[in-house]
Amino acid sequence: MTKAYHIREGAAAVDRAIDHLVIAKKRLRDARSELHIRLAVLVAELEEIHDILTDPECTPEITETED
Repeated sequence: MTKAYHIREGAAAVDRAIDHLVIAKKRLRDARSELHIRLAVLVAELEEIHDILTDPECTPEITETED
C-alpha cells in the first residue's frame, strides 16, 4: 500500500471521527454541559487537519492513483 492510500484512508477516518464528535458535541450542549465548548474547539482542529489532508496543494499525494 502506498503513502497516498494511507493518507486517503487517514482523511476518511478523520472525516468519520468528525461526524461522531459533532453528534457528541450536540448532545453535550443539549445536556448543558460546558464540555461541549472544549469539544467544539477539538472538532474545529480536526476539521482543519482534514482540510489540509484533502487539499491537493497541501497534500499532493491525495490525488495519486493506485497502480
